Amino acid sequence: MPEMMNRNKNEPQFRYGEISIRAAEEGQQESRQVELSLSSEEPYQRWFGTEILSHDSDAIDTARLSEIGVMLFNHNVDYVLGKVVSVELDEEAHKLRAVVEFDDDEESEKIYQKVKSGTLKGVSVGYRVSVWEDVEAGATSTNGRFNGPCSVAIKWEPMELSIVSVPADPTVGVGRSFEAPQNEQNGDVNEMPKINEQAHNVERTATITEPTPPTPAQPEGATREASIQQERQRVQEISNLCRQFNIDAEPFISDGSSVEDTRAAVLERLAKERTPQNITVQADETDKFRAAATDGLAIRAGITVEKPAAGAENFRGKSLIRLATECCERFDGINTTDMGEEEIIRAALTGSGQFPGILSNTANKSMAQAYQTAPTTFQLWTGKGSNADFKAATRYRLSEADELEEITENGEFTNAEVSEASVTASVATYGRSFSLTRKAMINDDLGALSTIPALYGAAARRMINKMVYAILTSNPTIEGAALFHNDHKNLSAEALSVAGLGKVKAKMARQKNIGGKEALNIQPAFLIVPPELEVAAVQLISSAVDPTKANQTPNPFANRLNVVSDPELTTATEFYLAAAFGLCQTIEVTYLNGVETPTMESAVQFDTLGIKWRIYHDVGVNLLDFRGLAKSTGA
Repeated sequence: MPEMMNRNKNEPQFRYGEISIRAAEEGQQESRQVELSLSSEEPYQRWFGTEILSHDSDAIDTARLSEIGVMLFNHNVDYVLGKVVSVELDEEAHKLRAVVEFDDDEESEKIYQKVKSGTLKGVSVGYRVSVWEDVEAGATSTNGRFNGPCSVAIKWEPMELSIVSVPADPTVGVGRSFEAPQNEQNGDVNEMPKINEQAHNVERTATITEPTPPTPAQPEGATREASIQQERQRVQEISNLCRQFNIDAEPFISDGSSVEDTRAAVLERLAKERTPQNITVQADETDKFRAAATDGLAIRAGITVEKPAAGAENFRGKSLIRLATECCERFDGINTTDMGEEEIIRAALTGSGQFPGILSNTANKSMAQAYQTAPTTFQLWTGKGSNADFKAATRYRLSEADELEEITENGEFTNAEVSEASVTASVATYGRSFSLTRKAMINDDLGALSTIPALYGAAARRMINKMVYAILTSNPTIEGAALFHNDHKNLSAEALSVAGLGKVKAKMARQKNIGGKEALNIQPAFLIVPPELEVAAVQLISSAVDPTKANQTPNPFANRLNVVSDPELTTATEFYLAAAFGLCQTIEVTYLNGVETPTMESAVQFDTLGIKWRIYHDVGVNLLDFRGLAKSTGA
């Protein structure tokens, strides 16, 4: 079963892929776009064992990379090369692909030309894993595609992507870059290049060890015993390896193959034996009819359907009465020749269930599409959480450790303790209901089928948006004071300018951990403003120089912050800075069991002879910490 493993989810991991240049169409200018293959299901050895990134459709959360992702050089947040145009999961090849576009400034152009010429071939994606499935030896993962022993990341999120100059393993795709160092407890053996902020050079941290003294010559008997022991170990390791994959170990033992050669041979044999087969699963006629009728009705109702089911065009011109008639005759064997419209509707609603199912599927498409496209901004800068039930879940945060003290020759160690703070995150249910009557069906009124579900889907999304911004504007209490308060050192009265942003940013950097001893050096990632300040904010962040200076003074905030404007902020002079949630928790949108979209359920009504739908959403908005948020009331 999937389970949360004891691994540091805040520690980024890195995977490496392939680069290809998009050719310009004839007669068009060069697009400056590059196609990247970011990740695959290739097994990779970590300190905890074999890691596999699942590329099932529900395993990868690409929202952050798609919405605010940028392309960096060597993972340097100060060296932005361009933007992420699109991110797409190739389900057939089990690969995550992206299209990025290089900027045309001098630094980006230099890297682009090196990529175009083939000098730079490395691309790296940083990601975090939230849910692992630990597969024991001899067992198979829940999706049936991975054999243990291995750890399968079944919920993971790509955070950023980079063009890298020093891949560590050139035998895999375009290579692997050095990985982020972890502490000794995690047993990490990899290193990550350090980026010089001025020159963007790559340095590698070296470990210097003392020369090993020569080993004294061993007696002949000891040498023979050592050789016997080595042979026993070789036989044992080869036997264990082959047993895991039900392969005869005798040939490898007899011909003197090393463990490494045996492992390579086993992998090659498995690759040949487990080549994916082209298996076609045929849907039955009932499923085909329902899918085609649903998509055809959705298109007729004005709902966008990217890939309509086969035969959907045949249902675009059918009224609800004609669709109900076909359901009665095809699935219930009813001759409707002498039946009136009300009788047909009654028979279709109370028969096999195909007609109500088609209507419900169409309503769900409308609701889900409207929910995803609602013009909200909370998802850009808040975090996501998941609770298993409606009980308040506790989020813990540890303080810093005390500094080490000098110990004299006869001195004693002084005991120190690490304190902790906690907040709770909860989920509640919000819902409404609406109906489609038989009168609306007879009149072929698709409003209740498309417009009303869409309205409620968008309303559910806006509800979350209002709840998030209500936290900023209502200023609730956290850790003994208001969210924005002088005691929290995150409240200012600065104008929206380079100087004003600098003062607010400095307050964020000087925030202390819960023990009050460690400066957190929090860096803002988002500038959140009301609509009245949006134009000024975009101009300020997009400008390479300080707009208030006449001598071309550089603007240190140029393209460093993401501007977010939302009408839920009603005070025209106030603005906020927020850190990226992955680096400093601020506000979390918590869903029940990770379900991020509302649920719609339907039932045929006996009293009114129609269909009633109810839409509900299990969600909560929770304030976790004040340290990653700062507010200015304006000059």
